[in-house]
Amino acid sequence: MVENIQEEIEDKIIDVIALSTGGRLVVFKPEKKGLEDYLAVERRGEYKEKEMYFLIGSTFKPMKKGIFVKDFLQESFKAEKNFYLLFVYFDEVLQKINDYIWLVPSLQFRDIAEVVESQEGKKLLRFQAPLDIKKKDKYSKYIVETKELGKLMMSALESGGKFTFKEIDYTDKSNINLESLVNFLCEARKSTFAANANSLDNPRLLASKQLEFQKGDYFYRDIFFNGNKKFIGQEIIYQELRPIWGMNYMGDQIGRLEAGFLRESLFRLAEKCRLGKSCEYEKREYKYSDQGKGSIDDFSGVEEITVQDKKIYKLNYQGGIILDKI
Repeated sequence: MVENIQEEIEDKIIDVIALSTGGRLVVFKPEKKGLEDYLAVERRGEYKEKEMYFLIGSTFKPMKKGIFVKDFLQESFKAEKNFYLLFVYFDEVLQKINDYIWLVPSLQFRDIAEVVESQEGKKLLRFQAPLDIKKKDKYSKYIVETKELGKLMMSALESGGKFTFKEIDYTDKSNINLESLVNFLCEARKSTFAANANSLDNPRLLASKQLEFQKGDYFYRDIFFNGNKKFIGQEIIYQELRPIWGMNYMGDQIGRLEAGFLRESLFRLAEKCRLGKSCEYEKREYKYSDQGKGSIDDFSGVEEITVQDKKIYKLNYQGGIILDKI
């Protein structure tokens, strides 16, 4: 159980790094002996000697007085340049990692960590910090926003391993800009499925197809599964690494020519189709129609393709806003 949660936390950290850098960083489990518990990070296309290693110290259990505590055996602790610790709190109920994490160079941690003794009499290096990051302590300067993790790593790799920590901004969250969201969604759709873009080589879900598009703070991911009769999938938009909008869909499989017409229809009608609006497009004997209702906040609809008035394709969809503030 604990092992599965640790793997889930690592997967979410990998996602954070990938989302915030547009895939420019590669994250993997090293094969070298003694590094099995670490995550290695390097720039895509760079040589191996430029990689950095991160050990995730995580917790998901309720904490006494809101204090995050994590211990490491002193005698086997690896304190070297390019080795770092990530302290991550995972909320089991919300199934998400906290908005803030601690990124501590191993050399500094060795020097400032409290040394305690275990019940077996062994020396431990203890990380101890309040989960409420507004309470200042000796680890406060190592706090980073989770959404900025990948960008920090990229910057550090470009500067020879030096992390630049910024002061945390505690201002209130702002509302989602719906107009910007719609504009991004239309551009993302036109650049992925409608453009017949290639699926990623290593999709997150086994046997799926995965399309992605990023611009500014927005990130779009479309994951779907093809069967011999049906396909099913979902679109998700992240803003600053938070899932803010989503849509799920299920449709009929069609032939290559019909699929080409569908892509053309979705490209030409990107500002209307699958957004709760009604629209049509015709070309020769083919006719595409989308009967939608609602708005970007909460919508559903049915799209169809007919050939000489005979229906050959149908897709049902529904979606809306997940978060209204970030």
